[in-house]
Amino acid sequence: MNLKNFSHIYVEKRVLNYPYVKKILEKFKDGEIIEINHYKDRFNPYYQSFRAQKNSQKLILAKKEPPFLYEASDLIQKQDTNFFYTTPMLNCIYDCHYCFLQGMYPSANVVLFVNFEDFFEEVERTYKKLGNMFLSISYDTDVLAVEKLFGVAKIWADFVKGKNIKLELRTKSVNVNFPYQENLVFAFSLSPDTVIQKYEKFTPSLFARINAVKKIIKKGYKPVIVFDPIIKVPDFKKVYKEFMDKVFSEIDYKNISAVVYGTFRMSSNQFKLIKKEMFSDLYFSPYSVKNGIVEYEDKKEIIEFIESLLPDVKKFKA
Repeated sequence: MNLKNFSHIYVEKRVLNYPYVKKILEKFKDGEIIEINHYKDRFNPYYQSFRAQKNSQKLILAKKEPPFLYEASDLIQKQDTNFFYTTPMLNCIYDCHYCFLQGMYPSANVVLFVNFEDFFEEVERTYKKLGNMFLSISYDTDVLAVEKLFGVAKIWADFVKGKNIKLELRTKSVNVNFPYQENLVFAFSLSPDTVIQKYEKFTPSLFARINAVKKIIKKGYKPVIVFDPIIKVPDFKKVYKEFMDKVFSEIDYKNISAVVYGTFRMSSNQFKLIKKEMFSDLYFSPYSVKNGIVEYEDKKEIIEFIESLLPDVKKFKA
């Protein structure tokens, strides 16, 4: 985590008296607390620089308005029926070059929505209609990366306990101090060290992530392993062959529930916006655009090679 983060905390006036908000502010006694009317006053202005704000993110505590649930788009791997995602937070403390959030939001500041009960009510209504649900709370963020500060994952885990709701926690973090709970789905994003060092700023090393996977397995979980996005780095085949060999020599594939994999891809509109600010070679590789999605020209060959390296487990391809 960038140690310069959260020097300023913007708080909507309407949530100032929330017990949860008071608890959070206690953790930032040295931070400057600024009252605001609405989070969008700080978050939405178009003249902001996402890249500049990434160097020192601010925290915004706010109340979210409906809707609280969203159906998964084609860019999200759908691992189950009745797949939804929700957004307890906007933005992430990590700084991955390939992150679509850079092209989605005008601001890099982190918005934490504090009206959990409103989220829960909508989830409860939808869940009761459908009978079951697969719910991701890590689509617009990595909640586990800031779990020690905000405890969001724990709050959601307590809510889904005893319900026929699978709660996905997709993460690059190693904050996995959770007792076994049957309906929690830990999905660990793993990348080769070369990709982590170059494109996944502030994230834990591959070694640390593998150890987190092992820790979760020892608690009784069968996590999902995520290879997404696959980045076409120099010596791609050698790098990913060695990477896959390392992962599955350390982690017995019989102890995982599935593998999710996909190549780097992004909506063309987001790609164009990010390319203007993100000076990364990732945005200057040969790509094709199909149905508004930017992807590698040789995506098919890349996927076939990756599939040849995967063990005999359930697979979900983007």
